[in-house]
Amino acid sequence: MNGAQGGLLMTEGPAIDTMVTLMPTSSATVHTATVRSWTASAAGLVVTSHVSATPASVAALDGQRVWVSTEAHADADGAVVPHAVFQAVAQAHREDELALTGVMLLAAETRRGAVRATTSKLAHLSTPDGDREVRTVDISRTGVRLEAGSLPRAHEEVDLSLDLEGGVEVHAHGEVLRVDDATGEAVVRFVELDRDAADALERSVLIELARQNRAD
Repeated sequence: MNGAQGGLLMTEGPAIDTMVTLMPTSSATVHTATVRSWTASAAGLVVTSHVSATPASVAALDGQRVWVSTEAHADADGAVVPHAVFQAVAQAHREDELALTGVMLLAAETRRGAVRATTSKLAHLSTPDGDREVRTVDISRTGVRLEAGSLPRAHEEVDLSLDLEGGVEVHAHGEVLRVDDATGEAVVRFVELDRDAADALERSVLIELARQNRAD
């Protein structure tokens, strides 16, 4: 994503009536909401949005820093609108509506269904040939890129265990999509992953992206 694309996402934002997910930065709890307005300054530097949500979600998220995620889709002209993640502060506006202030674009992904973060984490990989310790190169809620001295074979099924922030451990069953012997890396797509594990992975990705954003 280049600067122009990022600026366009900030100024135009998600379309009205688009469904988004809201995740507080303090937990992996996911809420759904619907965009009702998106107001941006000319340069997209100051953005405020209003979203409708259930009263329970409004009460839970009031005063919280949140990540706001949209799904990739095609617009009316057939152009691909990226999957995007924004960060903001949520405040109760009405019983069934949140105001999102201080909105900033955290990440956008046009080629994949989930944003990913470059991060090195120790993981345990089980393959038909045995178990081994590996390290992540990048992670997302849909898959992982690994590096190891002994790589799995392409197209074989594997099981992966990964320790995340706060002592959270996730387990996933996946398929090796491709192997690059030159770089010592393999890409695994998750084919079995429960919702709680997927949300924990998403939170880990967003924590890392936010950390990298602050470092920049």
